[in-house]
Amino acid sequence: MSSWKKGKKLNNGQYIVESILLRGGSSPCYRARDVKRDMLVTLKTTNITKIMEAERGDLAEKLIKQAQQVAQKCQSPCLIKLYPHVFLEDDLAYMVMDYPEGNDLANYIDDNGKLSPEEALKIITKVASAVNILHQNKCLHLDLKPQNIIIEDKTQNPIIVDYGWAVKLFALAARKTPISPNDCFSPPEKIKDSGKLGVYSDIYSLAAILYVLTTAQLPLNANLRSFQDLVPPIQYNNQMSDRFSDAILKGMALDIKQRPQCLKDWLDLFKQAQTQEESSSQEKQKIIEQTEFIAPPPEETVVQRSTQIITPPTITKPKYNYPNIEEFSFETVTLTEEKKLFGFVSKIEKNLTTKKGQYFVEYLGQGVNLEMIFIPSGQFMMGSSSDERHREKDESPQHKVNLNSFYISKYPVTQLQWKTVSYFPKVTRNLKHKPALFRGDALPVERVSWFDVQEFCKRLSKYTGRNYRLPTESEWEYACRGNTNTAFSFGDVITSEVANFDRPNKDNKNKNIKYEKKTTPVDNFYPNPFGLYDVHGNVWEWCEDNYVSSYTQKPKDGTAHLTSMVNQNRVVRGGSWSLSSEYCRSAKRNSYAPDSSYNFIGFRVVCVLD
Repeated sequence: MSSWKKGKKLNNGQYIVESILLRGGSSPCYRARDVKRDMLVTLKTTNITKIMEAERGDLAEKLIKQAQQVAQKCQSPCLIKLYPHVFLEDDLAYMVMDYPEGNDLANYIDDNGKLSPEEALKIITKVASAVNILHQNKCLHLDLKPQNIIIEDKTQNPIIVDYGWAVKLFALAARKTPISPNDCFSPPEKIKDSGKLGVYSDIYSLAAILYVLTTAQLPLNANLRSFQDLVPPIQYNNQMSDRFSDAILKGMALDIKQRPQCLKDWLDLFKQAQTQEESSSQEKQKIIEQTEFIAPPPEETVVQRSTQIITPPTITKPKYNYPNIEEFSFETVTLTEEKKLFGFVSKIEKNLTTKKGQYFVEYLGQGVNLEMIFIPSGQFMMGSSSDERHREKDESPQHKVNLNSFYISKYPVTQLQWKTVSYFPKVTRNLKHKPALFRGDALPVERVSWFDVQEFCKRLSKYTGRNYRLPTESEWEYACRGNTNTAFSFGDVITSEVANFDRPNKDNKNKNIKYEKKTTPVDNFYPNPFGLYDVHGNVWEWCEDNYVSSYTQKPKDGTAHLTSMVNQNRVVRGGSWSLSSEYCRSAKRNSYAPDSSYNFIGFRVVCVLD
């Protein structure tokens, strides 16, 4: 299902799409203008192509009736308003909801840092009051996470902007995407093939959100907690009492029998914690008591089986330390110069070739993935030949290197990937969540030092149970070349159509060609023959090696050249948006101090599977 673009008209022109929204769960959501009422609304979609043809005759009537029931029964200041209006178009069903302006909790924490236990409890209690209304109507949410909760600009109240699995409309069609087994906010019973779901499942998610609010750290996902203990939140926030920390952990118990069975019982644990805190006990008790929590119906009636709410998709869990290897196809480009008499270039021909490769996906949680591309073992000539244009002394002597196979990230690490991993528990060094100058989830992260990147790799390794590190310099060049021996992986010529670099100051030609003068999305250009993107230009990429000005003493087996000098310059490769095209050559080398961070240096990671 493709995303609608800005200006798309729906429902006979009543709604005009303005943008796609990241909020609102796994189904596409759009901000749109309701022309009739002259107001912004949220349109949430579900694909109905899989519904049996026999059901389609009165489908619109069923959907409208369901929306009316939900809109009438599920009303709360902290639950986004649903309008009793549903329309069908292009095999999609559209729900219409309010569009509250605000910042989601994930970005709220990024901007404000961890909250005091009092502030966090105030937010989570209001969210729980809305979830409690769903429970009273025999519905579960099952998709609670910070990205689906915003702090409204006007009222500063938290609002759940997604009904999750509680909306009966979505029970009519299969969910398009499987549940990520690494979702930090999903309870273990939701991930399992046949987990028994109940009110306690939403309690787990609320407790995990409270964990983030009070620590500014992502909790360990349920899948990995059988291998590693969850760090108690009190270790990240010294304002928290032991009982407050224990109440969070109680809500996140892996065994459903160890968890409170209703929201009131869970929030009562915080009441008990308040009696231990002299300065703020009266204030916090008032916060909880402001909301009336009614015990939900018996567990067996919480989910209405007749409406098919909550039937989690089957997830095949791979072996813990070995990922699921898949194949993929991609198109790579080759550029060749067509020359006239006397050697003048008349034009550059672009030829596309379809290739296949292998990869695995590292699930980082919250729908954020890291794709790792297989690089087969082999040998290549490292460095530049004597006749390569723009070659420099430190690219010699050209020599043969033998390498074992490895996996390397498909793209330079993006800002979204960096941000996600930066919330993993600290190993030795603090990390900024948003270090980049040029902001964008799909842009490469930059302004990260070599030392910062080492911490990133340590956190990623600890989280996944696999060994992640920077590529060695020879691994990087081998992966970049993709079995080519030309100046670039796509030939001996480069254009702004295939890489992001800058025009030389002395070059006054081709003024009509656009040079970005900033980073671009990591999938903006064609991949190289191994299926890797942005190996030329965009950002320099850190390598593991210490820099030396000659290859004379470099290892010939693909390992890194390391010295005992901690602050010796480290190698960067690939060129960047800020320099001209000759810096993008496969053999080009450069170096920077390991504690330096610039808006033109990023990185990608390597993983070797046993």
